[in-house]
Amino acid sequence: MNYEQFLHKINNKNKKIFLVDMRKEENYHFSELVQEWIRKYTKQNKNITIIVNKKWYASGVICRDCGHIPQCKNCSVSISYHNDQQGHPFGLCHICKTHYDIPPKCPKCQSNSIRPYGLWIQQVADRIQQTYNIIPDIIDTQTVNSPNKIKKHKQQKHSNITIGTSLLTTPIKNYKTDIVIFLNADLGLNIPDYTAASKNFFFLYETIQQYKDAHFIVQSFDPEHYSIRSACKMNKEAFQREDEVYRKQYNYPPYSDLCVLLYKHETEERVYANVDKLHKELLYYKEKYTLDDMEIYTTPPLIYKKFGKYRYNIIIKGKQIKNFMDIIYTKCKLHNRWFKVDRQADSVI
Repeated sequence: MNYEQFLHKINNKNKKIFLVDMRKEENYHFSELVQEWIRKYTKQNKNITIIVNKKWYASGVICRDCGHIPQCKNCSVSISYHNDQQGHPFGLCHICKTHYDIPPKCPKCQSNSIRPYGLWIQQVADRIQQTYNIIPDIIDTQTVNSPNKIKKHKQQKHSNITIGTSLLTTPIKNYKTDIVIFLNADLGLNIPDYTAASKNFFFLYETIQQYKDAHFIVQSFDPEHYSIRSACKMNKEAFQREDEVYRKQYNYPPYSDLCVLLYKHETEERVYANVDKLHKELLYYKEKYTLDDMEIYTTPPLIYKKFGKYRYNIIIKGKQIKNFMDIIYTKCKLHNRWFKVDRQADSVI
């Protein structure tokens, strides 16, 4: 079997949680267990909620020959693939909202092998309709963005299958859900930030806790990760112990302070020059004041370009950051250098 079963008693009701190892599945979107339970529950006229960590149709388009992924001209993110109400494809940047035509050929190598990739809400809905002849109800922020609007929306829809993103982590009022399916429970772990495991754990843990009467299927490509396993076992203490070990090992809060200095500009060369200049000054003062335990390094943020501006970070980690920052504010004249300073940063992205 490609899954483990956990049983928890919450509010005097047994809650089954199935953790599926998607690395062993032939269909990397819908495990055999998910397919079996969708068939079973729809025959019994029960309600199914599917939570997808992405919106719309696909993450973007990719050339299968050269690997090129078209990006937004204003932001360093892939152009998302959408279908309008008539089923016509179009591209959209989810940051600056610029619309694009889907290229019929690869802009780089002119190959015809350009295809959508990823799994988003519309694509999940299409596959369910094709496989089970059921038109799912889609919950997204474009149509409903509050609990009251979702409640009214569900009163007008009568599908047994509801698909949505984080809006569905809170149960719909007066709507009974029999099973909740996380299609890709570890997607949040791909974010390069020390808080990724914590956010991923509480995303799962709090959702499982709030759906009092439902069972759960959790699909994961990393089922051994401590955030996934602890959430499926409903064990907050075990997660916190593991996360503390990780943070202590890599000197992240609360075991050190964290400061992020962000610089952004329309000219990429200016970004590099100004960040490099300040970085060297900071290293000089670190050595001058013998702060050997302090880490100072440069790195691009998760999204390197937004709204036409390039972005770069200087990261400072250590025990004496407050005193150090007080010094360099004056010595480096930070107030005149257009750096955005987050002295108690809770993220490095």
